[in-house]
Amino acid sequence: MNIRMVGGLASSAALLLGGCISTPQYSLFKEGDKARTAGVFEQVNYRIYPGPDFRPPECVAVLPLEVVPEASAELSFEYLASAQAAKNDDEPALGVPDVVDDGDADNRESDARKDDAPRPYRMRFEAADKQRLVRNMLYGFISMHAPKDVELTLVDRVTGGKPVTDAAGLRRVARRVGCDWVLTGRITDFNVDFLGVYSNIRIGADLKLLRASTGKVVWSGRHVAQGRAGSVPLTPLDLAVGAVKAVSNLEPDQLERVAADLARRLVRTMPLEPDNPFLLAASMASHVASNLEQGFDRLYRVVAKSLNLREGPGIHYKVRKVLRGSEEVSFIDHAKRPGWCRVRTRDGQIGYAAVRYLKPVAPVRGQGG
Repeated sequence: MNIRMVGGLASSAALLLGGCISTPQYSLFKEGDKARTAGVFEQVNYRIYPGPDFRPPECVAVLPLEVVPEASAELSFEYLASAQAAKNDDEPALGVPDVVDDGDADNRESDARKDDAPRPYRMRFEAADKQRLVRNMLYGFISMHAPKDVELTLVDRVTGGKPVTDAAGLRRVARRVGCDWVLTGRITDFNVDFLGVYSNIRIGADLKLLRASTGKVVWSGRHVAQGRAGSVPLTPLDLAVGAVKAVSNLEPDQLERVAADLARRLVRTMPLEPDNPFLLAASMASHVASNLEQGFDRLYRVVAKSLNLREGPGIHYKVRKVLRGSEEVSFIDHAKRPGWCRVRTRDGQIGYAAVRYLKPVAPVRGQGG
């Protein structure tokens, strides 16, 4: 198998211990921030640029992606496929067997057993295949949110299947495909690590969603999804089990799974719908920052008939107080869980509330938050 070997006992042990951890953490980063990491957790870094008149895009054209040199090396997979999948197309169709004597029947039964034996085959994944897989996954998840579908074949006819990055080229593509919103970027990682009893598939991308006519970026995101398998070999049995798990992870199906994780997590943070919790959180953060610059308090009003103030960021946390409709609260900070924030009530109680039911009120000077 054409893969990269991971060296170093300390790093190997850390990878093995983190083999089953794949929970993503979402991080909203601001101008000048570096992409954050979360140890063995998979960090999804994103940024949304909500303007006062922002509206979710009606369509998104997913352009061909650049594959950086570090992610372009060919991967090859060798594993056993069933005899049925390996049969040639020119074989006779299954049907009523010919009439034969007993000797011929025995010989044919022996040949059938040989045909049923698993056969190894090789599948190669080159840079073009990597780009196609990630792009198809992005297209699939975006299509579930955008009202208008922009077919990849149409985009490819306009772009020639090549990445487009210059402003004039993006405007030309947008006019030709009839969609002013384009998703562009690059694949930053697409590799496999293998260490006997441990294997890891890594697929990463750095993307941005922009309006071609103005060149304004409305969203950017970066993430590396991983598919880990294996175990810490404490006994000979553990060694065998870990090796089997590690090898079973190195199959094309697992590449598709990791690519789907990458696309789903990034698309989840895109402002494709007005009630997207990531968009609501970003809008609130922008409003708070603006108020702070002007010396205003960070006041929000409840826009539901009532709203639960909870002990933690989620509906499973205990309700601390029920806020009335139109009641005003002071924003403190964002919760780690998207769609929730920490607030303070007029009587000093602090808790968590759902962002979607809070709207900014006209700023008033001199009121402490």
